[in-house]
Amino acid sequence: MLNYLVYAVIVIMFAVDLVISLINYRHRKQPVPAYVRDIFDQEKYNNWLNYTMEKLRFGLVTGGFNTALVVVLLASGFFGVVERWSSAWFSVPVLQALSFLGVIFGLQFVLSIPFSYYSTFVIEEKFGFNKTTPKTFWLDQVKKLLLMVVLGGLLVWLLQSLYLLFADRLWLFLLSAWAALVVIIVVVFVLNTKVFVKIFNKLTPLPESPLRTRIEALAAEVGFSVKAVSVMDASRRSTKLNAFFSGLGKSREVVLYDTLMEKMDDDQILAVLAHELGHAVHKDVPRMLGQQSIVLGLYLVLAGFVLQSDALAQAFGLSGAHFGFGLILFSLLVTPFDLLLSIPLNFLSRKAEYAADAFSARYVDKQSIMGALRRLTQENLANLNPHPLYVHIHYSHPPIAERLRAIEEA
Repeated sequence: MLNYLVYAVIVIMFAVDLVISLINYRHRKQPVPAYVRDIFDQEKYNNWLNYTMEKLRFGLVTGGFNTALVVVLLASGFFGVVERWSSAWFSVPVLQALSFLGVIFGLQFVLSIPFSYYSTFVIEEKFGFNKTTPKTFWLDQVKKLLLMVVLGGLLVWLLQSLYLLFADRLWLFLLSAWAALVVIIVVVFVLNTKVFVKIFNKLTPLPESPLRTRIEALAAEVGFSVKAVSVMDASRRSTKLNAFFSGLGKSREVVLYDTLMEKMDDDQILAVLAHELGHAVHKDVPRMLGQQSIVLGLYLVLAGFVLQSDALAQAFGLSGAHFGFGLILFSLLVTPFDLLLSIPLNFLSRKAEYAADAFSARYVDKQSIMGALRRLTQENLANLNPHPLYVHIHYSHPPIAERLRAIEEA
């Protein structure tokens, strides 16, 4: 019976996501809010509709394939076969788990490449977003694989070592795993620009210029120092625009996409960075890390019971509780909680975005941040009129019409 419960969770969650996506797609025919009617002309609006349809169809195919694959692998006893293979080759529990997960995630990685290739070189290419060359694409795949092997392997080794150390005291495993993962999340966040971004992109210091002077002056005005202002070669992969701050405390690093530099004037760029500074002033990053820590603690409680369940593992052909399979099963069973938690967490995130927009409007000006948001919407073909249900579940940022209205009325 336990296996049927897992199948039900997988299929029901896919069905729920499908229904929500279709509701959102049908909502495209509703009248566009007045605040955003002039963002797209008719040709551009039709292009957005076509892009949305392509992404929807592709998402349904990808989601359907992944759902069917997981169910087939579970029902066929594939995980039990991999467990027996890893146990035959390795006697050390940590190596058994690493080899088990290596086979599973290696299979998942290989099967994901055709979908990623199609998304990049067919859909994104068709609508003028793609700038990735085949060489860059394949280099990215190799880098992702190496990161997955090195960082993922170290993480699994750490977690299972803690699990074996506190095998008879579940609460100590949960507490130590929670503390270790919180530290890792903070370290990865701090090292993101210094290490991980540089693995995939080139960062070039922004030369001395009026824009750099204004960025540093704005940061100083609100109590922050800018350690570096860099331009990222995002145009190697896409035409889409973005910018971000990184770091914790009073020192920050600024990263500007080169596409942003090309498509926006200095006032709009400064307004985007003022928005990001607003997050820093309002301490949104520590709050977000705190929220993630709480959610992580809740998830670890569920993970602890899944990892120790012989019945769940045996229902899918394994000899008993298995650390590697427990992690995979946990990732499947946690999806209903993800859906429920996404509603309040996204609400808090959207609330923070409104506050950051207001901060930008106050420290730069309304027209600059509104112009920047309009430009981002145009260049990224963002949805002008998403369904409210889809917004509640999936949007960490408010829809563009609501953001513009809030800035105008502030």
